[in-house]
Amino acid sequence: MKKIIFIPVLLIIALQGIQAQNKWWNQTTAYEIFVRSFYDSNGDGIGDFNGVTQKIDYLNNGNGTANTDLGVGLVWLMPINASPSYHGYDVTNYLALNPQYGTINQFQAMLTEAHKRGIKVIMDFVINHCSDQHPWFIKSAANDPFYRDFFRWETTAPNQIGPWGQKVWYSKNGSNYYALFWSGMPDLNYDYQPVKDSIFAAAKYWINDIGIDGFRLDAASYIFEEGNVLKHHPKTIAFWKELNDSCKSWKPNSLLIGEVWDTPEYMAQYTGKLDMVFDFNLAGANLDAASTGNPYNSRVAINTGKTIFNPNQFGSFLTNHDQDRIIDVFSGDINKNKVAASLLLTQAGVPFIYYGEEVGMKGSKPDENIRRPMQWNTSTYSGFTTGTPWRSLNTNYATFNVSTMQNDSNSLWNHYQHLIKIRNENEALQIGEHKNLISTHNEVHSYLRSSNGNEIVVLVNTTNVAIPGLIVNVVRADGKGGSYLITDLLDNSNFMSISNGNQFSFTIDLAPYQTKILSFVYPTGIQKYNESTFTIYPNPAKSNFKISLSNKQLPAKMELYSLSGELIEKGTITETETSFDINVNQGFYFLNIWNESGFLGSKKICIQP
Repeated sequence: MKKIIFIPVLLIIALQGIQAQNKWWNQTTAYEIFVRSFYDSNGDGIGDFNGVTQKIDYLNNGNGTANTDLGVGLVWLMPINASPSYHGYDVTNYLALNPQYGTINQFQAMLTEAHKRGIKVIMDFVINHCSDQHPWFIKSAANDPFYRDFFRWETTAPNQIGPWGQKVWYSKNGSNYYALFWSGMPDLNYDYQPVKDSIFAAAKYWINDIGIDGFRLDAASYIFEEGNVLKHHPKTIAFWKELNDSCKSWKPNSLLIGEVWDTPEYMAQYTGKLDMVFDFNLAGANLDAASTGNPYNSRVAINTGKTIFNPNQFGSFLTNHDQDRIIDVFSGDINKNKVAASLLLTQAGVPFIYYGEEVGMKGSKPDENIRRPMQWNTSTYSGFTTGTPWRSLNTNYATFNVSTMQNDSNSLWNHYQHLIKIRNENEALQIGEHKNLISTHNEVHSYLRSSNGNEIVVLVNTTNVAIPGLIVNVVRADGKGGSYLITDLLDNSNFMSISNGNQFSFTIDLAPYQTKILSFVYPTGIQKYNESTFTIYPNPAKSNFKISLSNKQLPAKMELYSLSGELIEKGTITETETSFDINVNQGFYFLNIWNESGFLGSKKICIQP
């Protein structure tokens, strides 16, 4: 048996000197929706607000009991403002909705139903640039004296290229305007106060008047330019701080999360200015871990995140609407998809899931193929529409769809759903300190999540090779000894961990690509044995002993463990006094009792010759 030795680690509540934060967004999992592709309610081939409303119970039914919903509590809507494009990242009116998606009344009805179920809703706020068909730009290009300075114009185009070597100056009407992304999306000029006033007014309208819960901020790095400083300008950082403060004055619990696609040193500049930014570095590192079977880069990214973000105040994800979908990244390997999902939903930060990733939707560049219609069932057009979809569906929808996968307990969908449920129920996974556990087996991604005395150890085998006899050693910082019942929250299996002083040790096997989420759920200690709600006699005993329970505790089950945590024997208890004859070596054992209501207790029993 190969033994994998973990260096003992301290179970700690939070980083020294840093108090764990607990915002509403830390208590949930987020879901990114492209409205055009989510669900079409009227048969025109285009998803709409009514379609989102009709699928609200799929996201979260609000009762926390059914297994047909994902259990997400935050929805990010990709651009919903008026726009001439299919994607919406070129806005023509910041106070209007895309009419293809529905009316303001339909949007508010969707918002109301989401809020009833505890789902917060944020919308893409694309304010670095707008459409060249926006009335502001049309008037500016026509040299209207009020609107001219809504955009940057130069008589002679500066000799300048963009951050990734692209053209940024374009000619129109004998002059030249600045557009970072392409000629159809001119950048707004925030050095001109009317621009800032107009955008802040739009933000207030959506937050204060309509009631949304915040914004995802597109292209957050590029608001101000000066000379060759085209991103992360100090005025950009100050701008976001001012907007965030304003949104908090309109709705104190509003969320602003920015797209800052850059290295950690630049992402760090937004900490304390925006509520969060997305951690692109961790996303890439987690994909690398699942792809290569080596989590080293993920470990580094996690540690780096601790130095640049406030605890858990960043958005984590795997891919989004600008990147190839995960199943294509992994060449169709579902097991690697599951590994990536395990990392996303057990690590620090606020996890965001791109719609369709939970059913393994395909999609590689160009962008339209990454944003295809959602795959709901096996019917024509996968249940997305009764008409002709705006974009053809993936060829794998007959197998990779919600309905089929919900009925398969081993499916990718059920893996996502189970992980989200576990995260929703465990504070340690929501706001807990994240500490890497160092292992001599590099392929096991192992870490500790801890909060307020609750500890969870996560073990993820990132390879297709089984790892038997994994030995985990854990040292409690508070010095307490005794015994812990450890539960794997993914399969509800249990075993005992017995301490030597304040050091706990247990051995566990990992199948290929397997995840273990181990919770130290029942600290027993000697006083806990005396409080158990059942009796063992005689104790000490020879091979034969009796267990006494009350009628209301029946039926129940018994599990006998060795001091090393090995399950020795198990049985069923149907009477108030039940005899057991166990053929074991002399020594001490732990006997655990369960019934339908849960864990009844643990007692130490001595078996004598």
